[in-house]
Amino acid sequence: MQNPSGHHHASPASAAKSKSSTPAAASASGQGNSHHHHHSGGGGADASATTLKRKRGVFQKDLQHMMYGFGDDPNPLPETVALVEDIVVEYVTDLVHKAQNVASKRGKLLTEDFLYLIRKDVRKLHRATELLSMNEELKQARKAFDVNEETLATNNE
Repeated sequence: MQNPSGHHHASPASAAKSKSSTPAAASASGQGNSHHHHHSGGGGADASATTLKRKRGVFQKDLQHMMYGFGDDPNPLPETVALVEDIVVEYVTDLVHKAQNVASKRGKLLTEDFLYLIRKDVRKLHRATELLSMNEELKQARKAFDVNEETLATNNE
């Protein structure tokens, strides 16, 4: 059964809780939106999800705020937030594993490995470079501020 927005009333997260604690099990049992789950390679991500218990709800508040910013209700359903969290964590984990594979030849994981992986997604690449340059500006400002603090401290002694 679907609500007016076209989403199913029975949430994949609650269905997953009743059968298994992993989102992968929910999608394997036919629950959830299959277009959100795309696994590449073997079942490595599924295997690690069952062996490593992840603490859920860590990003709950941040995701609620982000969902609201993108037009959701100020207090979205906990099941919806849990599902979005599962999707985000799965995406980031997958990206990190791919970046590690790219970096394995060099032996050191670098920011550029992530930029390389998102190079074809222009919007993500632009946003990532924008955040990286902003981070660099903040570092420089903090450095200048720390130098000024030290100068003031030595002059006032």
